[in-house]
Amino acid sequence: MKLLYDHSIFRLQRYGGISRYFYELITRLAAKEDVSIDLFEGFHVNKYGLSDHKNNFNTYRGFNVPEIKYAGYTFEIINKLWFNHVYSKSDFDVYHPTYYRKDLHKFKKKPVVLTVHDMIHELYSSQFWNSKWVIESKRVSIDAADVIICVSGNTKKDLIRMYDVPENKIKVVYHASSMQLSNLPPAGETGTGGNIKPYILYVGDRKNYKNFSLLLEVYIDNFSNKFDLICFGGGGFDKNELRIIRKSDLSKNVIHLNGQDNLLASLYKYAFCFVFPSLYEGFGIPLLEAMSMGCPVIASNTSSIPEVAGGAALLFNPVSKDSLVDAIDILEKNETKRKELIRLGFEREKKFTWDKAVNETLDIYRSIL
Repeated sequence: MKLLYDHSIFRLQRYGGISRYFYELITRLAAKEDVSIDLFEGFHVNKYGLSDHKNNFNTYRGFNVPEIKYAGYTFEIINKLWFNHVYSKSDFDVYHPTYYRKDLHKFKKKPVVLTVHDMIHELYSSQFWNSKWVIESKRVSIDAADVIICVSGNTKKDLIRMYDVPENKIKVVYHASSMQLSNLPPAGETGTGGNIKPYILYVGDRKNYKNFSLLLEVYIDNFSNKFDLICFGGGGFDKNELRIIRKSDLSKNVIHLNGQDNLLASLYKYAFCFVFPSLYEGFGIPLLEAMSMGCPVIASNTSSIPEVAGGAALLFNPVSKDSLVDAIDILEKNETKRKELIRLGFEREKKFTWDKAVNETLDIYRSIL
C-alpha cells in the first residue's frame, strides 16, 4: 500500500499534538513491510525530525527552515506549487493530508482520509486570528474526505452535531503518549527531583480556552507558600501573566521552561501533580504523558477529558476555583489517594498505544481501497 502525506501541519507547527500524531503515524507505518510512504514536508518549521527517517520512506521531499517574519506566505505558495506537481506525478493508493485544506476537493484522484482533532476554532473562534480560514478549510476537507478519523468519541459527537456528517463516514482512533521512561535523565541533570521546592506542573499552550488563568489564580491565592508552579512549553509568559506574577511577588516561584522530551519527562516524574484545567480538548495527550511518568493528574471534567482519563484522574469543574482548590487539597492531605491515582494512571495509559492507533488507521486505509 502506497500512502501520501503532505506538508500542511509541518508548516504550521514546530511542536504540537497534531504534528506529533503524524510523526508517530508516519514513522511507524514506514516500518511495515507492506506499506510505502511518500512524504512531502516541503519548506517546514517542524522540529520532530521526520527527515531522520527518510531512508525508510519511498520518497521524502522537505527542507527545515527557520521561522522568518513575513516569509510564511511565500513558503506556502512555493509549497503549494511544489506539492501540486508531486501529487500529479505520484503513484499512491491513499492521500492523508496532515491538516485541513481549502483546495482538498481538487485532490480526489485517489481516496482521501482526513483526521479531525477538535472543534476548538468553532467553539472559541474569537481566540484565534485564523478561525475563519480554519473553519472554511475544515468544511471543504470534511466534504472531500472519503473517511474521517476522529481522535475521540467526543470529537465524533461534535463533528456530527456541527457538520452533520453521517456517522458511518467516521472512525474513532485514539492518540497515545510518546513519553518513555528511557527519556528520563538523572534528577540532578534537570534541576528537579528534590533540588527545588515541590511543584505543580502545567504543560502546553495557555490560550484562554486552556484556562491557565484559573490555575494561576488558585495557585497564587492558596498554594504559593507550599509549591512552585512550573509551566512547560507554550511560549513565554505574556505581559498580563507577567504583571500578575510580579504583582504577587512570585517571579521566582512561577517558572517557565522549554526543552526536549527528556526534560518534560523529568518534570512529570518529579511533580507533585499535573493540572490540566482546559475548557475543551479534542483528546489531551498530556494526560497520558503525565500518567506514563507516574505523575498524579488533576483535570477538568469537560469534553473528551473524562473519556481519556477514565477513573485515573481527579476531575474538577473548570469554571470553579473552589473545585480546583479541593482537588489539590485532596492530593496534599491524602497520600494514599495520591498513590492510588499514580497506580491507576499507569494502568490507564497502557490502554492507549501508538501501535494500536497505527494498526487501526491501516485498517481504515485498507477499507477504502
